[in-house]
Amino acid sequence: MKKLLIAICAALTAFSAGAQTIVEGIVTDSATGEVLPFVNIAVSGTTVGTISDMNGEFRLTVPAGMDGKPLSFSSVGYSPVTKAMPSSPDQRMTIALEPVDYKINEVVITDKSQAGRRVLKDVVEKAAANYISRDYSYDGTYTSTFNSPESGKCKSTYQVLGYDADGYTRSTGGNAFAALNYKFSSVVRDYKVNDYDLGKNHLDMVCGFDVVRYQFNVLNSYTLTDFDFTIESETSTEYVINFSCKKPRLVNTGAWSPSAYSGTITVNKADQAITAAKYTIELSGYSDLGVSVVKNDGKPTKITADVKYAKFQGKYALRSIDAKATSGGKEVFSDSFTVNTVDYKSPRKVSGKVFYAR
Repeated sequence: MKKLLIAICAALTAFSAGAQTIVEGIVTDSATGEVLPFVNIAVSGTTVGTISDMNGEFRLTVPAGMDGKPLSFSSVGYSPVTKAMPSSPDQRMTIALEPVDYKINEVVITDKSQAGRRVLKDVVEKAAANYISRDYSYDGTYTSTFNSPESGKCKSTYQVLGYDADGYTRSTGGNAFAALNYKFSSVVRDYKVNDYDLGKNHLDMVCGFDVVRYQFNVLNSYTLTDFDFTIESETSTEYVINFSCKKPRLVNTGAWSPSAYSGTITVNKADQAITAAKYTIELSGYSDLGVSVVKNDGKPTKITADVKYAKFQGKYALRSIDAKATSGGKEVFSDSFTVNTVDYKSPRKVSGKVFYAR
């Protein structure tokens, strides 16, 4: 009996020693109280780690034998912090990172750049009040022109009946595309459809150029410091703000393999809503903005977008998008989408979407 008890105790000790620890918590900005996404969290001196999500939340599984080690928290623009691991698995961590206070001789930001950044931060904070932030339906006209190796330049015009299940909720590209449903009441083409490439449309991709709707672009409030801003002009009614991305990447452009990203944003002073945006994204070969543009043998791709917004039933929404892509100096596609009417008070629901219509 004594031997059995010893064996059971040894087994329990081994199980306890081999147990993992789950550490959970949230990371915030100590100055503003806002949550911080993409913060690096690691067990100090090891390769075990994770990052905080868009809500600043994190969950880290700590392997057996590391439960006594401290945790390190770091993010660009903030002073790193090291904290002891919680003594209890039920104890959530709340970590506040302090912004780095750069000396004036280390970083010089012009007053105009600061002013432009403040204006755009206000735009993001007031987007939910200014834009339709619920489901709505619309009808519009979508025209797509692209070059086919078999048929040359091909043009299609679609009359679109659409339904947006989320509206302007500042969502990421992936789930925002899923919220867009549409069907075509009519389709007119100047060519014969004989394969998928000629039949498909790029409407999802074109809708992805809506900078207010999608989060990962110049209006990502967490990456505004990645941009230089200049107030190009100011009238009694609006600002026109130039922007240029200093270090283009997916999170601040919305595109894969970006090499340059710049443009202008027009802001209505009365309600601090964006009424227009013009920008150019240059990529080192291709774009994954909704629908892949062919890689074109590694030739650089340039995409330009001209986006306009208007008020419908008292709230802002997309009015039009004109987009064009070139690769190696040759046009890949030229698309335009114009919204004619919007209804968010009694929206018409549309199920599914059409990528291929004869």
